[in-house]
Amino acid sequence: MQLFLLFVTVLIPFCSSQTTRNCYTCASSDLKDKWYLTGLAPVPDAYFTGSCSNRASSSTRESCSGPCLTMVFENPDEIGSSQTPTTYVVRGCHRTLTNSVSDRITNNGGDFCELDNTYRMADRRGNVVNVRMMSLLCGDQELCNDIEFTQTDFMSGVTCANQTNNNLLNSTPLNCYECTPAEGDNCHESKCTKKYCMKQQIKLDGGFQMTKTCTNVNILGLDNSCQTYDVFTNPGGVAVKSQYTQCFCKDKQFCNSGISYSVLFSSILSIWFSSRFL
Repeated sequence: MQLFLLFVTVLIPFCSSQTTRNCYTCASSDLKDKWYLTGLAPVPDAYFTGSCSNRASSSTRESCSGPCLTMVFENPDEIGSSQTPTTYVVRGCHRTLTNSVSDRITNNGGDFCELDNTYRMADRRGNVVNVRMMSLLCGDQELCNDIEFTQTDFMSGVTCANQTNNNLLNSTPLNCYECTPAEGDNCHESKCTKKYCMKQQIKLDGGFQMTKTCTNVNILGLDNSCQTYDVFTNPGGVAVKSQYTQCFCKDKQFCNSGISYSVLFSSILSIWFSSRFL
């Protein structure tokens, strides 16, 4: 009986700390065919709309245990062209989109915003370019992820500075490996320095391809964390399974060195695209 009371005493405060709120859910319509750019868990077709950039334009919402997420980034295919890059926007429940429980904000609310002006992203030709990427977590009120992004400069009127907080390791810059993808190669060809080290890996038919870099934006909302998604697609009517893993770390220099490393939180989320979303 005493053990049971002790369990309840510990459990009740934990459960009561899980604040639930509603978040807007939408994604720019162009992302339907290139969702891989986001690094987020796959979403149903109902997310995609041509008005996700507008303030509170989405009537779709969902209950969320944890913060709401707004992700904004430039279209990598338009970097270097004469036109201003299109702004892509994703809104939703952070826990749903990442399957992670972020520790960035408390139940007292507030925002946590990170911006990277040189976020490394591949365009449709496979060239790696620099785009602006922003990730904003909020939890201070209902439907808090409603900021409008209709200006040419999507950061106009938006304050984002958490990328400069806790951005050192033992008072020194964090060094990370940076390399371009190569089949079956755990590469270490160069290095870069930012707030986090990042590693992305795609497994297909027993082989793998890996990308390593550094970033000031961590969409998982945990310092040392990985997420893996089993994704089923149907190119040409043939079911194909691939496994996508994205990791962030900042616990040691060159922490994105190996094929896998110790993380605080890691799970596999299997999404049956062929039967649910396609």
